[in-house]
Amino acid sequence: MVRAMRHQSTYKQPATGVNQAYDEALQVIRAYSEQKAHEATLAHTELQKAQDSGADASTLSALKKKWFDLRVESRINDGEVLWNARNGRFDLTEPVYEHLKQNEWQGRPLEILMQRLLQMFVLPDMLDPRFVGTPESQLNLKLEQGVVEPGSVVDPASARERPGIELMTFHDEPRMHTIAMVDLDEPCEAEQTFREQFHWIVSNVRASKMQNTADTGAGTELLEYVPPHPAHGTPMHRYVVAVLEQPNNGQRRLDSARVSRDMTMRDFVTEHSLRVVGLSFFRAAWTESVDDVYRDVLKQAAPRYGPITMPPKNVGPDGRMKYAYENR
Repeated sequence: MVRAMRHQSTYKQPATGVNQAYDEALQVIRAYSEQKAHEATLAHTELQKAQDSGADASTLSALKKKWFDLRVESRINDGEVLWNARNGRFDLTEPVYEHLKQNEWQGRPLEILMQRLLQMFVLPDMLDPRFVGTPESQLNLKLEQGVVEPGSVVDPASARERPGIELMTFHDEPRMHTIAMVDLDEPCEAEQTFREQFHWIVSNVRASKMQNTADTGAGTELLEYVPPHPAHGTPMHRYVVAVLEQPNNGQRRLDSARVSRDMTMRDFVTEHSLRVVGLSFFRAAWTESVDDVYRDVLKQAAPRYGPITMPPKNVGPDGRMKYAYENR
């Protein structure tokens, strides 16, 4: 994983001495920030004393929240902090940035994600929405063209390589996760319907608020990545990536598991006691590049689906038009 510390700030503060009202407002903000910073220092001292004396968990939690809130208040009105948060130059180990980015995620981005998961029937086709709840972490998928909006239609060729995984999570300690990618619309000829097909599973991927880019190469690959290959003649396929926290608050490893490409996500998460913390998906339909995946990766002929063409009733086996008295 890569630490969530972003680039150093390039914020340029507006010049003082130009607008008297701005200068006075700046003085008020600085005085308030200094007061809250002092209160936060006292709260941190109180927290340390409670920890040293072996205070109970509820007391420690309340004191930590008090310190956290005061740290946020001491910097929340700082123009540079707000600029950094908007421009991706933040460190989630700083309470003010954690507060700002968590509120940002729980606003419009989460609303859009949940709307598309439900409107496009990712939920409940893959998992019961009551089981999933509200994803607590922001998952961004990076394909060839960059970060993909949930539900976007992409060219299958852009996902020929493993997607990049950005996971913004808000817990202090590193936790292990399993990342799984599944196609919800693989055709099943035997049952004349569609089924799930797993494309990739990698476990033991660590994440915390100090890290935001998943190093899937450092995890345990349980199922090798196979690129999306929506067959010719099938409807649009939904490719879902789920980040699943492993048991014991992400502290238990998952080094081996019985997996197959034809299992279901419901069975997989139930069998291994996994918890959904992040979701995203994209859609794709057949293009000529898909045939290359069948040939080069799957080592099989590319299938062709579609309606069966029935010969006209007035045409005979030899292809010649039947006479009226024969057309019965």
